[in-house]
Amino acid sequence: MKPVIIFLLSVCLLTCKNKEKNPGIVSEKAPEPNVQEIKAPAPVMGKLDDAFIKLADAQQDVPDLVDEIWHYTFGLSLKDPTPKENIFKGQWLDLLPKGHYKKGLYKETTEDGRYIYDEKTTLLEMRSTSGTSSEWKVKVDPSHMILIGTSKYGNNPWQIKLSRRDSLPEIKG
Repeated sequence: MKPVIIFLLSVCLLTCKNKEKNPGIVSEKAPEPNVQEIKAPAPVMGKLDDAFIKLADAQQDVPDLVDEIWHYTFGLSLKDPTPKENIFKGQWLDLLPKGHYKKGLYKETTEDGRYIYDEKTTLLEMRSTSGTSSEWKVKVDPSHMILIGTSKYGNNPWQIKLSRRDSLPEIKG
């Protein structure tokens, strides 16, 4: 059975090559199939439910993450051209003890919720009281943190650099 299949494939390949080499043979172009862009389904947002809150409450605080406020200093999406300046100017993230967090713009708090950080996988999952969710791979040193988005909630094209500060960002005139 295998020799028959190999023979038929060889004949097909030779016939196709001969048609390409011999301009006298005209082949009709098959109509192009109706091409549609395949879009991934929108990620399902994680809910700030009792189970998530219990996990956030039970985790040990990580001093490298919770001791000061993180200012967004640079961010880029792998889908877009690299920005020339900080598109997150004035935004901040404050990871608080016992799995609470706040985010904001300058002096205003725009979001709050709970987070879970897994030190083994370095994954940070945040769920807000307003229903948004995000998950990030974290790389942290004494003065900076890099958040690399994961596909769980659709953050995967984003990479964001944050810098540790002791106060909220201020509007500079």
